[in-house]
Amino acid sequence: MIFSGKIYWDEALRDGSLEISDDGRVIFSDEHIKVGRKGTLIPSFINGHTHLGDSFINSEPIGNLAEIVGPGGFKHRMLASAKEKDVIRSMVSSIDIMKATGTSTFIDFRESGVKGVELLRKSDSRTGMAVILSRPSSASEGENLISFTNGFGMSAISDHNFDLLKDLRQICRRNKRIFAIHFSEASEENEEMALSLSPDLLVHCLKASDEFLARIGSKGIPIAITPRSNSFYGLSSDYSRFLKYGVKLMLGTDNCMVTAPDMFGEMDFLYRKQRSAGYISPSEILKMVTDYPRVFLSKFGVRLPEEYTFFPDIQLTEYELLLRGGYISREKIKVPMVG
Repeated sequence: MIFSGKIYWDEALRDGSLEISDDGRVIFSDEHIKVGRKGTLIPSFINGHTHLGDSFINSEPIGNLAEIVGPGGFKHRMLASAKEKDVIRSMVSSIDIMKATGTSTFIDFRESGVKGVELLRKSDSRTGMAVILSRPSSASEGENLISFTNGFGMSAISDHNFDLLKDLRQICRRNKRIFAIHFSEASEENEEMALSLSPDLLVHCLKASDEFLARIGSKGIPIAITPRSNSFYGLSSDYSRFLKYGVKLMLGTDNCMVTAPDMFGEMDFLYRKQRSAGYISPSEILKMVTDYPRVFLSKFGVRLPEEYTFFPDIQLTEYELLLRGGYISREKIKVPMVG
């Protein structure tokens, strides 16, 4: 397969050609060639933060963040009474939305321990798109879960026993798995406690101090942000503040009950919001859904499917991809995985 036109390569959209061989080799050239298909080719997206388990909830959530998704809140009450078949059917639907909108991988913070992981694995059995970060309720459950998940994705520090968090962090370190945690989403949390856990990935950090962000940036710890979800809960931030401290951002969609897991929609929203609150370039936003999450996951040996999204017969700028890409005809291009 040969594609020519606008090719996303080495963190930028470039004029050139890309050849994908039958044995899985991908070769880029900055020269246009006459053979092959013309258009725009970009890597598939990685959704940096989802909660697929609440996809089945179709009632309007009422209240603030804690009342909706906090311990004992609306979401967890709905999960406790949900039928397994409804949860699975709705998670499959959310996965289908991601497939249809250019996403090939998503990082899911999977609640409900072993049962929650089993439900997601059933839902994802056709595609294998999920990077699963489970949420153990004990160290012994963590020792079990670490053997068949990619690590742990914990709620806010205040939602857990801190000794348990330290134990789970050590389990991840021993097994070279991801330790991720939500932090300072709606209110300030203890920054020294968070730093003492040496997290591999943080989520939100809307209320984090500049000093904390500077330390995170110096340690190379990425932050997953979810602008549309934050807005739904009445929360906001100037996300460009993170970039000032060298923090690599990964873009996610968060709770499927309030935000469709469509990365075109998330990129569009972030760009529009930041035009008047700390400009973030289309180029930087594209990196948040392609390069940065790939680099992060590769550190933990996560083998990702190599896929591209192709827009035939049209050459798009990065700006157009953000604002129009979700509405333009496109195709999925898979690279053969060899070995």
